[in-house]
Amino acid sequence: MLWRYNPNTKIELQRKYPVTSSNFPLSDIVKAVFESKSTAIFGDYDVDGIASSLILKNALDILGIQNKIFLPEREEGYGIKPVHVKQIKVEGFDTIITVDNGITAFDAAKTAKELGIKLIITDHHEPLTHLPDAYKIFNPKLYKGKYQDYAGAGVVYLVARELLRQKNLSVTPAMIQLAGLATVADVVPLDGNNWYIARKGLELMRKQPIKGIKEILRAAGRNHESLTGFDIGWIIAPRINATGRLKSPQMGLELLLYGTNAEEVEKLNKKRLELVRYYLNLVKDREDKFPVYAFRNCPRGITGLIAGRLTEKFKKPVIVSSVDSDGKAVSSARTYGDFDLVKAFEYISKHIDITFGGHKSAAGITYHVKDFKKLQNLLNKYTEENPPKEEVRDLDGILTKKPVLEEVMAFDSFEPFGYKNPEPAFLLEGTVTDVRADQNWQLITVNGELGFFLDGLYRKGDKVKLIVSPYVKDGIVKLWVLDENPIILKS
Repeated sequence: MLWRYNPNTKIELQRKYPVTSSNFPLSDIVKAVFESKSTAIFGDYDVDGIASSLILKNALDILGIQNKIFLPEREEGYGIKPVHVKQIKVEGFDTIITVDNGITAFDAAKTAKELGIKLIITDHHEPLTHLPDAYKIFNPKLYKGKYQDYAGAGVVYLVARELLRQKNLSVTPAMIQLAGLATVADVVPLDGNNWYIARKGLELMRKQPIKGIKEILRAAGRNHESLTGFDIGWIIAPRINATGRLKSPQMGLELLLYGTNAEEVEKLNKKRLELVRYYLNLVKDREDKFPVYAFRNCPRGITGLIAGRLTEKFKKPVIVSSVDSDGKAVSSARTYGDFDLVKAFEYISKHIDITFGGHKSAAGITYHVKDFKKLQNLLNKYTEENPPKEEVRDLDGILTKKPVLEEVMAFDSFEPFGYKNPEPAFLLEGTVTDVRADQNWQLITVNGELGFFLDGLYRKGDKVKLIVSPYVKDGIVKLWVLDENPIILKS
């Protein structure tokens, strides 16, 4: 894999966005920001939305432009709405910049225009056929350029960079770290500019992490000097997301900005893990091609996590819904293979009343529980006609003995790993020779020397076939299990 997917480790961030379109909006956005008396930043309740907000705030603070961050609570739903625009107007702001949301904010754009507020949308989500009537919109997916798959933080990083250039200033280390954090956390392709942003962010986190990241790692018992993409995606990001999922994104914002409440956030993250485990234990696989699992009053903030785990387990797209007392089912969907959720939901919307948005691999959908059976039947029909192709993971080899420390350490040149830059992957076959269990996990030893943690139920003598990735922690080679039930295709 490393020689097939190897990112160019000498790559530099493209200084000119590769677009020649006459309506490319960056210069107009920069002009509008400098003309603004006060700018409201409207973000989102996840890592990408919070980090994006802080990147823009950092730039505006440096430039001396009055600003304030507004983050919606999860109960309010995703994206800027007319009620938010009205609130911002009351507080005296003349300009709103959305980050990581807004590309489908038609009602909010209409309200902003009526109230005389300049609404500037920066987003990376999939645009619809029509666009909101905003002052300016910057979404790389609207342009036929080479780089279209930025995280929301990557998009606003480009905006912040252009703003600072006007005063012959550069982006700060904090801004790069925040952009790198969100780029890894939001699971965008780690190639080209994205890999550069993520790598530079990782390098700076290792040297001198911003206070929030340092406090998260301290509370989690991690060392910033040996930070990896895994730590960003599985240690830092989930803890920030836990604030928006179970309490308030404002807590995540303050944690990143000031390093406060790290211990409380650590407790929230443990609660998140317990809740996800509880709901996973309630679920059994069904014959449905695209199953929908609905729970009464399940915390909305964890439906995406449950859906992701079920997709991995059942190897098919999944929807998990939280149904309120009025029958409204607010749901998260996760895909499998190359299955396009947005196209599926466009088909569904022609037959029942739903709202949806997101990406082809991860999306949100809302429906009424009275339509549950019809929704399930339509999803089965569409998936039957448009089946997902099996996920294929290229292997680097077969692991027969414990890897050498120096060899595994060399993988670090290609960090951070992620989508489109996958970690080294090896096939491991053998017999379980030892099992040690704690409350939630089992330490499995295969063939007497290869050990790793799993949450399955294994016994001595069991035969296993796994895809694993070696990594180094505290000077010791360990194995991360990528797939417990791989389908091996012989070439």
